[in-house]
Amino acid sequence: MKKVELLAPAGDYEALTSAVNAGCDAVYLGGKNFGARAYATNFDYDDLKSAVEFCHLRDVKVYVTVNTLVANEEFEKLVNYLDFLYSIGVDAVIVQDMGVLKFLRENYPDLKVHASTQMTVHNLEGVQELAQKGVSRVILSRELTLKEIKDIVQNSNIEIEVFVHGALCVSYSGQCFMSSILGGRSGNRGRCAQPCRLKYSLVDKEGKVLEKDLHLLSMADLCTIEHIPKLIEAGITSFKIEGRMKNAEYVASVVKAYREAIDSFYESKAFDSGKAIEEMSRIFNRGFSTGYLFGVKPSKMSYISPKNTGVAAAEVISVTSKTSKLRLLRDIAKGDGISDEKGEKGQKVEIIFKNGKKVDRAYEGDIIELPLKFYVKEGEILNKTYDALLNDKLKNLPSKKIPIKIYAELKKGKPLYIKIQEGIRTVEAYSDEISQIAEKVSIDEDFLKDKLTQINDTAFYVEEIEVVVEKGLYMSVKGIKEARRKAIEMLEKRKLDYYKREEKHTFFILPSFKEKKEEVSLTFYTDKVEHLKIASQLGIEYVYFNYKLDIKLLKKGLELTKDSKTTVIAAFPSILREEIKRIKPQLEFLQDMGINKILVSNLGLYHIAKNYDFEIFIDYPLNIFNNLAVDYFKPYAVTLSYELTLEQIKDIAKRSDVKFEALIYGRLPLMTMEYCPIRNLVGCDRERCEKGYYFLKDRKGKLMPLKSNGFCRMQILNADVLLMLSIKELKQAGLSFLRIHDTIEEDEEIEKVLKMHIEALKGNEIEILEGKYTKGHFYRGVL
Repeated sequence: MKKVELLAPAGDYEALTSAVNAGCDAVYLGGKNFGARAYATNFDYDDLKSAVEFCHLRDVKVYVTVNTLVANEEFEKLVNYLDFLYSIGVDAVIVQDMGVLKFLRENYPDLKVHASTQMTVHNLEGVQELAQKGVSRVILSRELTLKEIKDIVQNSNIEIEVFVHGALCVSYSGQCFMSSILGGRSGNRGRCAQPCRLKYSLVDKEGKVLEKDLHLLSMADLCTIEHIPKLIEAGITSFKIEGRMKNAEYVASVVKAYREAIDSFYESKAFDSGKAIEEMSRIFNRGFSTGYLFGVKPSKMSYISPKNTGVAAAEVISVTSKTSKLRLLRDIAKGDGISDEKGEKGQKVEIIFKNGKKVDRAYEGDIIELPLKFYVKEGEILNKTYDALLNDKLKNLPSKKIPIKIYAELKKGKPLYIKIQEGIRTVEAYSDEISQIAEKVSIDEDFLKDKLTQINDTAFYVEEIEVVVEKGLYMSVKGIKEARRKAIEMLEKRKLDYYKREEKHTFFILPSFKEKKEEVSLTFYTDKVEHLKIASQLGIEYVYFNYKLDIKLLKKGLELTKDSKTTVIAAFPSILREEIKRIKPQLEFLQDMGINKILVSNLGLYHIAKNYDFEIFIDYPLNIFNNLAVDYFKPYAVTLSYELTLEQIKDIAKRSDVKFEALIYGRLPLMTMEYCPIRNLVGCDRERCEKGYYFLKDRKGKLMPLKSNGFCRMQILNADVLLMLSIKELKQAGLSFLRIHDTIEEDEEIEKVLKMHIEALKGNEIEILEGKYTKGHFYRGVL
């Protein structure tokens, strides 16, 4: 059994060295651009080169994140960056954008590509699609259960990476547009503002507040350290720790714990997971859970606070105007951080009184007094949010060193000969100085060994050394050290040369503009058969009907539209897990029914559907952001990402023969979640969930509908409705289709909406329906 890889985050150089010293096998990090953690410190070109060399000298791999969506106008800068990453010898790049993937495989065939979790790969067929395209590793969606992961591992021939620890996104990664739509900072572009960590209230359609002002979307952190044996036995290639926004001490504590857990498994040793969890909690803690690994819907959330709440440290016995008397539940030291239970009020511990005397440290069970700068009351529990002693310990982990063997000879009239062996590598060096007959003090073996093993400032340590010294000889210490330095530098160069590649200057040019005169027509997306009927009666040419894999419902819809001019395009949910097993029979049924167009919204579905004779429409969840991504799929039509501006849409559409669509009306999905706040807080209410009966109310009073997709997966919809009626501009952008996106509209409302757009397309005067509207990103774009 190949040993599982432990993959650590590095948001800056300090975190990188901590990860390596704590025992990781690989690190993932980002440059200043094109990475999904734009607010981490990250690495400039010089830092990246140094980081790669630092890691490779210590046998640690380096994966660089290029996992954001890339616009056409950014590709030239991206290509220069990829050329640089290639030349410095990074082990792999992590990618989200399908266009970037296509470009990498065509231009850097010997550079490994890892598919980011931002690609939303959540089924075996999605993995198989990427394997066909030359991807060497897939980082699976965090929503998958261990059973699903095992099935994927056993039935695929590429590496599988799984998150094992750290913050969990409440939305499927790659399907979160909340930060983008609400604040213009796109998670798909690495600039998520984390609105999921804010407070929300759960209300129903009648306005009744069911839960008030809780962090309803804030998930507890993932922690799987108790289940490492099961995860290893599942055959996973790499265990990923989340945390590029975390400090070096956090990275050190988590990597150290998981290193010990993994090694204990392979060495058949007992491992105290409770102790490891306790130590990690002292560094950062907002509650731990196993996420989705052992159940489809997680119930453990951090509703009270999304911050580090630390660990229980003291009980308040009494309070005076100057100090608070505390009974310690765990040790406390000067320099620690202490707070209330919610982590909302806190301070640094500057003075500790024990038995009336100042002390630097007190212990579990002690009665102490602390001058507190925030209000507490008798019986309250205080938490320790910063452990000064533990942080100091983690800051000073021993440096990781690679063992070497040294053989040296010092013979009369010859230079000092040094041979160093490291693994399969051997280097030989000679001193510039020639040995001489000693006039006073001669060199012995112990002296030479001592000078040759003084390499603490390098990536190596001397595991074995053998020297042969003829008696009565002398060589200066400077001469010996110069020879040692020369040998070590030769070894370093030999190691680094193994990874480096030739310099590249890759040529890139976008497809040229084409003469394109498109007839523009309205399309309509719905999952309601009555709304399908209304659209067909009004003469809508194309209706995407998400029939939720219910063939009876589809037959009913086809019956209702058989005498109309409407073409029904079969649409499918963006997430297909167990449901993917039903897709082949469904597609065969569609063919039998004469349906020859389908709307595809995930990679697994595409992998299956491309082998059938359908006209494929690619939907927005596949995040098409540039012309290369369009070319990856070679579809009949593409619904472009609604994070693009009108100018960016025009630039893509004018460079391709494919037909393009933009969403111009609807409550845009902000998130797609496996987690269900309704189930957690009021119990399962499937029928009303599918109709949008519940809402999240934000701090500004806006109501965001919650709507199930029919498979108990929840979407949060924008409170404001997208309305883009600048028809002339949309036509000039080269679009073929303008989509009206139906979510929670009632029959009468949707009929009015459709009629309004029909008249607008004709160029007639229209009266806009009452409501709160937004033009989305058509003009403002995203960061």
